[in-house]
Amino acid sequence: MQNTQLVISQFSDSIREATEIIERPIPKLEDHEVLIQNKFIGINALYDRELYRGRVPYIDVKFPYVFGVETVGVVVEIGKNVKSVKTGQALSTVKVGTAYQEYQIITEAEVIKIPEATPEYLTLNPTGVSAYLALNNTAELKDGETIVVSAASGGLGHIVVQLSKRKNCHVVAICGNPKKVELLKSLNACDRIINYREEDIAKVLSEEYPNKIDVGFDSVGTYMFDAFLANLAPLGRLVVSGLATELTAPKFEQINRSRVYESIYWKGASVRCFMNHLFREQQQKGREYLFDLYRKGALQVKVDPSSFEGIASIVNASEYLLAGKSCGKVVVKM
Repeated sequence: MQNTQLVISQFSDSIREATEIIERPIPKLEDHEVLIQNKFIGINALYDRELYRGRVPYIDVKFPYVFGVETVGVVVEIGKNVKSVKTGQALSTVKVGTAYQEYQIITEAEVIKIPEATPEYLTLNPTGVSAYLALNNTAELKDGETIVVSAASGGLGHIVVQLSKRKNCHVVAICGNPKKVELLKSLNACDRIINYREEDIAKVLSEEYPNKIDVGFDSVGTYMFDAFLANLAPLGRLVVSGLATELTAPKFEQINRSRVYESIYWKGASVRCFMNHLFREQQQKGREYLFDLYRKGALQVKVDPSSFEGIASIVNASEYLLAGKSCGKVVVKM
């Protein structure tokens, strides 16, 4: 049986130049391995771009390199010693260098069971889990605090604002167009929505939230980071969950000013960075919590309504996400 894959075949700034679609035979399963037919694939365009540019220092990209991180699918075959998984069962996979293909093989130890192979469960794991872990561990968000969230209508952001509101927090959500504003309004979780194309973020925060931001949750960087930093409350925490504006630039911005501690020392504030894999032991607890909320109808999961289908559409989906057009999680149907 053949497996269709999107692979990196050379380094380039363009996903179209860097990648190609190939077919390779599916290897014979080892005794403790599971073969999954992918049903939906999550798009992580910024991380992908660093990969096909050759700028991820801990990944040794050998051509042809299958990339992508997250999928949901169903089991089509199991190794003879696999005990905990059955054919037809829905699974989630989260593993660098595995997602952008029709089929994938994982070990039984890597199995993540889910109720259904749907885009919603793909959004909850790992993106929703990242929101849960970042708020609990890195942000240390407390009941009644004020949190400001950049890219709030995205796959991560729309979960962050809802989990924050469950802690009775004052939630300030930032997005970039009227369609995204409407998505955020539909969540019933945001106390203030800022469309940065119509309002100046730094001005709004300095006038409405001066020294009042308990948690800044930022995946954008540069001007957003600066605006959050300037308005941190005493003991405030600025959580960096991404660097979107820096990663879209040819190189990181070089700045000439006082070091960051000059602006936070007297407040006892801090700047922290979140990485999902550093909290691996808590991921299952996060999944159980989020799945339960979703089943009860207490958590909305927003998947971008644009239609992307098949391996070839991954490139289009990536460019769509990088263009800032997404509302919710961007997913490709296989």
